[in-house]
Amino acid sequence: MRGGLWTSMQVIVNKATSLVGTLVTMYLLAPDIFGVAAIATSILAYVALLPAFTLSDVLLARPIQAQAVMRAAFWLCSMATACTVALLMLVGWWTSVAYHDERILLACAALSVRPIAELVLFIPQTRLRLRLNFGRMARVDAVAQCAATVVSVAMAAAGAGYLSLLLPQTLAVLARAALYAKGATADRPDPGTIGHPWRQLLSDYWMSGLGQYVHGGLLVAPPLVLAAFCDGTVVGWYATAFALSTSFNTVVAVSIGLVLQPIFAQMGNDVERQRQAFVRSCATVAALAMPVCLCQAACVGPAFALLMPPKWSGAAEFCQLMSAGQAFYFAVNPAMGLLKAQSRFKAFFTWQAVQFVTVVALMAAAGWASPNPGLAIIAVFSFYHLIFSPIGIALCIPRLSGREKAFSEIFVRPLLASVAAVGPPALAFAWFGAGPVAQGIALVVTPSFTLITYPLLLKRIAPDTYSNFREMSQLLRRKVLGSAP
Repeated sequence: MRGGLWTSMQVIVNKATSLVGTLVTMYLLAPDIFGVAAIATSILAYVALLPAFTLSDVLLARPIQAQAVMRAAFWLCSMATACTVALLMLVGWWTSVAYHDERILLACAALSVRPIAELVLFIPQTRLRLRLNFGRMARVDAVAQCAATVVSVAMAAAGAGYLSLLLPQTLAVLARAALYAKGATADRPDPGTIGHPWRQLLSDYWMSGLGQYVHGGLLVAPPLVLAAFCDGTVVGWYATAFALSTSFNTVVAVSIGLVLQPIFAQMGNDVERQRQAFVRSCATVAALAMPVCLCQAACVGPAFALLMPPKWSGAAEFCQLMSAGQAFYFAVNPAMGLLKAQSRFKAFFTWQAVQFVTVVALMAAAGWASPNPGLAIIAVFSFYHLIFSPIGIALCIPRLSGREKAFSEIFVRPLLASVAAVGPPALAFAWFGAGPVAQGIALVVTPSFTLITYPLLLKRIAPDTYSNFREMSQLLRRKVLGSAP
């Protein structure tokens, strides 16, 4: 809980800063500029077959052996990084020719520094995660990301175009690596420790990397699918809608998932305790994520109508769909963390591979068959979580270990409480909410009504989850007020 709070508070600061930066850059840059940056980022995700942090996950699964093989792991990672940079330039050139846009190649050239920066980050980040030093990581990440946002806005104002969306994030990774290294001095390996066998290290790295590869590949597939059926403006709408709709899950689900993996790994001798902690964590995250995502979906329309220029009106529907779908995404990262902590890299890869093939095929079919291909593709991408998030939970909890009860605590009860809290004001303003005055009232009333009624509903529908949620809130309050835990 402390690690999750540190990480969540850091991401809250980052997301608040990034939200302001995104809104400012949306005024400064055209939608097609965002589209170019999104396509280049998608290419990097597809050619980065074995990113550095996936090898970090392998080392975290064996904390006792990690230090003994750290140097060998670094050189293994270096070879993968060199291949990634070469492939990025090759595929970037081919894509720029296929899409008749030389800016894509130049954007890929700018992004080629990113894998190298992540390689530099690999060792200090792994050491801090092994020590559960989430406080230092959170402070460093907050400073680096806030600085990157300021630089991004300044570059956009200076006319740097898509470079203002790409280069600051790379510089932030390098800054994190330098600051992590100051608090991540090397530990001496235990003389009695047997190093991780090379064959097993490479095998686990390969399976972990492939699993993360297809997971990340699916997250960045929509820009490439959209580009095949729509113009660059639609791709730009998606890029901004994705950034806005995923903000809260990045704060809660992703950050807590990063914290849980090394903790689960250190519970490796007690599988039942791992499962209980996993269910409790997912249920608590659900209690936070579901109402916020649904409330966000209800408020997106009025917010875009009141705050954004007309050129971004097409992004509102995308953001509504993805916000609603994000209400079911929260379990993915904790599930990935538990599977990796248990060294179940093959199960992780299989789950992600089936998901990738299914969803990409459905997006392509929707784009081909629909008269509005952009909206159809985003609808598929938004709601695949309804199927594959429960599958991830099922992989982590065997049938005879309380799977049905876990599904109820993680999905059913928080969803019922969330719909009951968000539904009434959302339906009322959807029916009567035309006009700027009503839209402004909706932006105030919907979150306020949800905030008041949701805790009462959760206490009645899911009392155990409410107790966990209350305990976390009390711990957060003590942290903010500076009192002893």
